[in-house]
Amino acid sequence: MSILIRRASCVILALLLGAGAAGAQERSNPVGIRQIEFADGDRQLALSIFYPALHDNVGQLFVMPFFSNLNLLQNARPDFGGARRPLIMLSHGRGSNGLLYAWFAEHLAARGYIVAAINHYRANTYDANIAYLANKLWQRPVDIALAISFLLRAEPWGTAIDPDRIGVAGHSQGGFTSLWVGGAKVNADKYLAFQSGWRNNRMVPEHLRAELPLDATPALEVHDTRVKAAFAMAPGIVQTFGMDEAGLRQMSIPTFIIVGARDTQAPPGPNAELAARHIPGAKLVIIPGLVDHEIFVNECNQDGRDEFPEACIDAPGVDRAAIHKSVGEAAMEFFDTSLARSDRR
Repeated sequence: MSILIRRASCVILALLLGAGAAGAQERSNPVGIRQIEFADGDRQLALSIFYPALHDNVGQLFVMPFFSNLNLLQNARPDFGGARRPLIMLSHGRGSNGLLYAWFAEHLAARGYIVAAINHYRANTYDANIAYLANKLWQRPVDIALAISFLLRAEPWGTAIDPDRIGVAGHSQGGFTSLWVGGAKVNADKYLAFQSGWRNNRMVPEHLRAELPLDATPALEVHDTRVKAAFAMAPGIVQTFGMDEAGLRQMSIPTFIIVGARDTQAPPGPNAELAARHIPGAKLVIIPGLVDHEIFVNECNQDGRDEFPEACIDAPGVDRAAIHKSVGEAAMEFFDTSLARSDRR
């Protein structure tokens, strides 16, 4: 075990011990949720917006099957208190969707943040295509940039968001997206090799393979300078997507990377550790124990555990609720500092 991993483990254990009391003291608002859509040409993009809501809201609870320990008020009246709020864009994992991380968004929104969880176009639970899951992977950071532009124009968000305090967070492929839109770059030849791998993958039906582009150009300049901080949860698969040491060194914004020690889908060594080693000033936390990739998904009820055991059931001794609390506190502290938040209540 490296010195870096030992130090990170101590950090996360300290967070686990202190997060419960801190979270109870810091929470100041109920949380509202609104689902909105916007168009990019002929593409339709969906967002779930989480925001601080007024205490006198008696809104309808937004209930999600399979998940527990969420308290969200559908279309509740916002409480921005006349102050512009920081915006956190939230990017989901491959073939997933933004609401699977509602716990993370709720944690930040209860403390004054606006969080926009995007369903990446043709790469989400409800609408997926191999072109966008693979060869058009560059569309993910582009989606983030388009959503930021939309929110800064749309009411009530445009007047509520501080355009100088925008961050990004994401899990798995969304964690990679966070690094990508935050300034890390892919190598053109390596990204093209990644595209070629899918184009030549005989497991993909021929009519779909024929539609897979072989062009790295759109993937090379996806950095959005409006994004000032990145929080990447179990980013993967960094090297396969064409991001190398030189590309990681291009990232200059504050970066926090967190991953489970036993992540079987995006193992820490070639992914989170590699990224943290080469991104200037990046902070790495490796959660000790038998903590796997799906730890960052919402807590599940019994229906969820029965229907999606691979995403809902953790190894013995792993406390998802406690880890969520510590990760939420770490994210809040990171964004408070890196986005120079001045209106904390």
